[in-house]
Amino acid sequence: MDLQHLRLLSVQTTEPYRDGMETGNLSAEQLTVLEGLTTWRFQLQEVGILGCTSETSYDDVLDTGVRVISSGVSEIHESLYRRLADFCPTHLVIDVPEPGLFRWAIRNRVRCIAMFQTSPAEPGFKQRWENYQLSKVLNHRGVDWVGGFGLDNCKSLAQMGVLRDKLIPWSWPPLNRAETFEPKVLRSRPDPLQLIYVGPIFATRGIGDLLIAVAQLKTQGWNIQLNLVGQGDINRFELQAKRLQLDNIKFIENVPDHNLVHLIRQADIFLMPSRHESPESSNAILNHCLQAHTPIVASDHPIFASSLTHKVNAMIFPAGNARALSQGIDYLLNHPETYTRLSTALQTTWQSWQLPVHWISLLDNWLQATHSTHQWLQQHSLTAPLYQHQSRLQLI
Repeated sequence: MDLQHLRLLSVQTTEPYRDGMETGNLSAEQLTVLEGLTTWRFQLQEVGILGCTSETSYDDVLDTGVRVISSGVSEIHESLYRRLADFCPTHLVIDVPEPGLFRWAIRNRVRCIAMFQTSPAEPGFKQRWENYQLSKVLNHRGVDWVGGFGLDNCKSLAQMGVLRDKLIPWSWPPLNRAETFEPKVLRSRPDPLQLIYVGPIFATRGIGDLLIAVAQLKTQGWNIQLNLVGQGDINRFELQAKRLQLDNIKFIENVPDHNLVHLIRQADIFLMPSRHESPESSNAILNHCLQAHTPIVASDHPIFASSLTHKVNAMIFPAGNARALSQGIDYLLNHPETYTRLSTALQTTWQSWQLPVHWISLLDNWLQATHSTHQWLQQHSLTAPLYQHQSRLQLI
């Protein structure tokens, strides 16, 4: 198929690429997107990225040849659709669960595909109505496919009402593989004990519970170094750490993705203390942990429940229970055979989570639009035999 007349626009919530390239602060996933779009730039008439919400408005072309457009508005309204029309896309890749974007594509006969990175929000009455409206437009024949990041995301979309034969689970290509590292053996009375948390620094993520658990371990004689990697209410938890007389607490706001797996590897235990009310989205972070073989102590948050099993590939504790969290850590430190068994199990877990479709391969096959590529897409939909017997949560 001749692709030279195609005009591809990726519609995202924000457009981070212009500033990210200047600062070198792009995630591995963002670099994957930019690499794919840059490759297509040499085959298609034009390739661009549109950020729906932002504080500034611009329309620039990166050194890679990819056009980047930022709306300069805080919410989706008519000015955004004018920017869509100005680009004159023939193909839209939409990563924003906004029905109006898909309706615009259908109305203007622009081929489109959904490529959602997150699951639908937890259902309240208003959200159920919005989900119904979204599923209705996604099922329209004018939307070619609905890609969901991970099998669990696709199952959530199916429960929302999206047709299973339109859903395709996809993942990011892994930066590292689990077999890169050997399973870990507990260091003999580690001094200090190295604990690590990666993610947003908020109370709903169990950060306060974690600090209390560290204080309890300190009273038991453990010398602990806790690294908290992420952004959020850092000042609040610095004050809490000071009140608890915790000295070895380090807040690290930014770590490049290619360094993160090595930082997790250096730790003795990886912590995931999220409370149930937290909307959890630690898929990529957990992937790094699995690759590093660092044993996990996690809460019984529902999003972890079908992927992490107590004393099989993680230590699980009741969310919000700081004492149970400290006991889970203490148990691992006093049972080196369990520690090594959990570390070994993480490789099997990582391998079982891998999906055959990556972001780039899905869009490649969609853009080419041949009989064979259409068959390939059908063979990787949620109705494919590949997924019929997989009841476990697939995160990546």
